[in-house]
This record gives sequence, structure tokens and C-alpha cells, in this order.
Amino acid sequence: MRELILVIFLIASSLSLLGNEKTDSLQNVLNQKIEDSTRVKVYKELLYYFSTSEPSQAIFYGHQGLELARKINDDYSEIQLLNNLGIAYYGLGVYEKTLEYFLLVLELEKELNNPQSLSRAMNNVGIIYEEIDRLDKSAYYYEESIKIKKSYNDSLGISNTMSNLGLLYMKRDIPEKAIDYFRQCYKIDKQLNHEVGIYNSLHNIGIYHKDFGDKDSAIYYLEKALLAVPKGENHYDKTYIIKSLAESYLIDKDYSNAQSYFNKAIQSAQEVEALDVLKDSYKGLSKIYEHNKQFEKSLSAYKKYKSLNDSIFNQDFNNEVAQLEKNFEIQSKEKEIQLLTNEAEITNLQLIRRKNSNYFLTALGLLLAVLAFISYNRYQIKNKSHKMLQQKNDEINLQRSELKENRDEIEAQRDSILEQKHALEEASSEIMKSIWYAQHIQRAILPDLKEIKSVFHEFFMLYIPKSIVSGDFYWFTRKKDKIFFAFADCTGHGIPGAFMTVMANDLLNSIIIQQDENDCAKIIKLLDEAVLNSLQYKENSSSDGLDIALLCFDIKKHKLTFSGASMDIIVYQNSEWKNFRGERFSIGGFTEAELKQPKNISLDLKEDTQVYMYSDGYVDQFGGTKDKKFMRKRLRSLLDEIKLLPLSQQKLKLEKAVLDWKGDQEQTDDITFAGIRF
Repeated sequence: MRELILVIFLIASSLSLLGNEKTDSLQNVLNQKIEDSTRVKVYKELLYYFSTSEPSQAIFYGHQGLELARKINDDYSEIQLLNNLGIAYYGLGVYEKTLEYFLLVLELEKELNNPQSLSRAMNNVGIIYEEIDRLDKSAYYYEESIKIKKSYNDSLGISNTMSNLGLLYMKRDIPEKAIDYFRQCYKIDKQLNHEVGIYNSLHNIGIYHKDFGDKDSAIYYLEKALLAVPKGENHYDKTYIIKSLAESYLIDKDYSNAQSYFNKAIQSAQEVEALDVLKDSYKGLSKIYEHNKQFEKSLSAYKKYKSLNDSIFNQDFNNEVAQLEKNFEIQSKEKEIQLLTNEAEITNLQLIRRKNSNYFLTALGLLLAVLAFISYNRYQIKNKSHKMLQQKNDEINLQRSELKENRDEIEAQRDSILEQKHALEEASSEIMKSIWYAQHIQRAILPDLKEIKSVFHEFFMLYIPKSIVSGDFYWFTRKKDKIFFAFADCTGHGIPGAFMTVMANDLLNSIIIQQDENDCAKIIKLLDEAVLNSLQYKENSSSDGLDIALLCFDIKKHKLTFSGASMDIIVYQNSEWKNFRGERFSIGGFTEAELKQPKNISLDLKEDTQVYMYSDGYVDQFGGTKDKKFMRKRLRSLLDEIKLLPLSQQKLKLEKAVLDWKGDQEQTDDITFAGIRF
């Protein structure tokens, strides 16, 4: 369950639940001679029943029913089947297929002009776009769904979709829109006396204030949310609210209340098996024990956090493997469906040929009868006609033979093209599934932005991969009074770049956490040696590597230390801009080892100091009226214009500037930009 409670309404058809006996009887019905409309109903029932227990079987029946529903022009059944097929794929995590079917539902609902069904279809499409991180598309469909719901006064539906929108804008780091939607949800839920909606809205408002530093408001709304949960009900939701309260007290440095609520969250989470709450609660307790100098307890709590974190990651990995196995079953069923369809087409062609043969024989019989009659009356004419007929028959047979050869050649070419097309589609589908899974892994290793925001006065991260996965990454950890933040641009983008990010992430964990190295320049040097060793440069002459900026913030001394490799940082302090350059070599690459001498640059931190880091993808983006690069000069000018704005607004300005510049052009590279205000 997500920390901000997302209200999802994937609207399935209201079909009855079936027992095993009923299922067997329905499958037997399919073997009997029944009306097509009845057969479609049976397919719908079987699709619904098998959708959770045997999804591959469900999808098989769904496709059979869909083909028949289209044949008999049953629009209502076609919508139900498309919708439930989409839901079956959603349960398997095959979101591209889900989106395909939900968009087909949307088009049919537009034609039928049923506002209730259309608004639900809009909401479903919005949910799937959010799942695949197309957040702009998701927001559009959510807003369209709300407009339609307003036309028929569906207050509860409006509240649910507004909740989705609020959470979406939190993801997009547009807090002013997020809180506006959360407040509207709360107002509607209060008017409807909708208990679940009331405490969910209060929870969302509390989380908003927690994430953006208003600790008093966060505690106020989260305590109200906790009181709004009916006693003995919604225990799972209550667990998350308790954990959120504990985190808010921790941010407020009220360690006593924080410890009390974390212990309550652990007890509640153990009862409902909320592993993510357990994980976060033990992490919070570890920080409290460390502050209280109870180091043994801190280490024990941290070990429990790490064990749960690894367990959740392994569980996610195993789930992904299971989904891939299910997807393979589904593909097998789809091939079976295609085979049955081809056999039906062949049978149909054979029937047509038999009919044509019968027509030909009948016509030939009539022709012979006429000829016999004429021959009886006029022998000479018959002789002449016979010769002419023989000549015509020879011509027809010759043409028929040529047509048959042409037809056979065309059919062979068609079959070959279809086989190639099917193979390409199958290969493309497998590749896409692997890339989506790679995205899940990459997301799992990136640090939690909420945790980063909790240690800085203000922080933003603009992250726009060129492909589904990215070659840019960021890394974060806190070690007692020191905070380390790394920002890196790996060679390439997409899958090659993503592999480098995983390797670099592991190496940073090893050097900074396991080897306990704190000197930035030495960390850069050790990272370079580790990359060279991992990629075996001397043997392979590889050019793979990364550019990196590494920052260390000493909380007690209020001091910033920077060391970089082919990456700079921009600092705004005392109304002046400063550019701190990293050394001119990349981690890895061909530069001789003795020339790779990273250095530390130190800076005393003062109030309102701002630090910016960005990858080349931002300034190298082609666009504008003359199709040129964005360039650093234009970026520096933009930063000077927006320097006094809150960082959340700066992020929006930077994102809009580069996307407007890009226009319809292809994205050049991964775009990543980070900003910190002290």
C-alpha cells in the first residue's frame, strides 16, 4: 500500500462469482450448439472467474468472446470484454496491454455517449498512464473524468479522482495543486459523511505538510486522521497513519513521541503484515536510538530495517519473475487463439472452393445440355461450336493455371510476411517487458526523495530519462554528522547507461558505507579504480564510464566539500554566482592513472546558499527556432532569473524551459537536474 492512499477504481463488470461446478458446466456449454449471444455471455463469465486464479486461461476466453462479440455487433459485451481483459493484464503488471484495451474501451464509450461509463473509462486510462510514468497524460485523463462526473453530479466519484490528481501532483512536485485537490476532497467527503474518504483526505493533507516542512500542521492533520478512523475498522489504513505521525514527530525532533508512535506502528504493522511500515518504523527507531546514544539498540533496529528492505526487494523480484512466467503462458494462449483463427479461415476457404466447384459443374452441365440440343438440330454448327469451345476452354484452363500459380505465390509471401511480423512483435514484446523490469530495478536502487528532502532546507530533482531507463542517477546517504550526495551521468542512455548506474551505485555503497571512506577526493579515486577493475579497461579498451559530482555536507561545521570528475557544480551565495569545476577526466576511460588526481574544494555554508548540478542532456538538447543546443549560457541566464523563487517553482521553470525548447524534436539524452538550498 502506498504511503499516500491512492483511491483506484478499476471498474469490472458486475458478474456473479462462480463455483467450480458452475465453471465446469459453462465450459461444457461451449461444446454445445448455442446462440452466439449466449456463447458471448459464457465467455464473459469465464473471463471474469479465471482473471485472478488462472489469468492465462481468462485471457484465452476473453479473446474468444471478443472476436464473437465483434462478429455479432454486440457493443456492450465488447466493452465488458475489453475492460476485463485490461484488468487481467493489469493484475499481471503488463501495463502496455492494459492501456491498449482501456483506450479501446474509451473510444467505444465515446461513440455510445454514456457519461457514467465514459468518466470511469477516463479514470482507468489515467491510472495506467500514471503507472508507466506518463504523468502529463495521466493528469489530462483524470481532469477529463472529473469534468464528466460534474455533469451528472457524481460527488463521490469526483472526490476519488481528485484524490488521484492530488497524489499525481505530489509526484510531479507541484505542491500548490496537490494541496488544493486534497482540500476539495476533504470538503466533499465531509458533506457526504464518507468516513473512508475523510480520514484518507486528512492523511494526504498531513503527509503534504510533513513533506514540505510544516511540522505543526502535519501533526495536527495526522492526529485528526487517526481520530477519524472508526474503532476496530480499517486497521491497515490506521497503521500507515500512525507511522506518518511518528515520522512527523521525528522531523520535529520530538524524540519521545516519535519513539512511542514508531513502537505503536510496529505492533500494528505486525498484526496486518504491513512490511513496508515495519521497515520504515525500524529505520526511524534506529535514528532515535542513535540520537540518544543507545548505539547497540540503534544497530539492532537498523539490522531489522535492512533485513526487511532486502526481503521486500527480493519479494518484488520474485513477483516480477512470476509475472514473466504468467506472461509466457498468456503468449502461448494467444498463439493458440491465432492458430484456431487460422484453422477457421482455412475451413471457410475450403467451403467457398467447394461451392465454386459446384457452381462450375452446374454451369458446365447446362452448357452441355444446350450444346446437345443444338447438335441435334444443326450438326455442322455443333462441330464448329465444339472447336470454338475447346479453344476457349484451353484459354480458360491456361488462365486458371496462371491465376493459381499467382495465388499460391501471393499466399506464400503473405504467410512469410505474417510469420516475420509475428516474430518481430513477439521479440519486441519480450524486449519491452525486460526494459520495464529494468526500470523497476533502477527505481528500487534510487534513494527516496522524501528522505533527501527531510535533511535539506529545500531540494528538487528533475529526472527525465530519454528512454524507459536512464543513464543518469543520484545517490544519497547520511553518516552521523555527514551527508553524502552524488550526482552522476553514465556513458550512454537506455539499457547500457542503466547497467552502469547499477554498478556505480553498488560501488558507492561499498566505498562510502562498507569501507567507511569520508574523503570526497579519495572516494572519487577509489571509484575510478573500481570501475577500471570491473570493466577490465586494459584488456577491452572500453570507453564506458561516468561523470560525477560528489558532495559532503558537514552538519556540525556547516561546511560543504565537493570533488568531481568531468562534472561541475554551480553555487549561488552572497548574491554571487560561482562555478566549481571538477577535474577534467571521467571515471573509467582512457586517461592515464597518474593524471587522474581528484581534489577537494571546500565552502563554508551560509543561509540561502543554493547548489545546482545537471547532466549534459539539459544543455545539449536540440531545439528552438534554429534547431540549436540549449547551451550553458542560456541556462545561467535562466537560473539568474529564477534564483529567488522557492526550489519547487524553480524546478517547474527549468522543466518548462527545456521542454519548450525541445518542442517536437527528439530528446537528445537523459535530462537530470538537482537543486539544494541551505
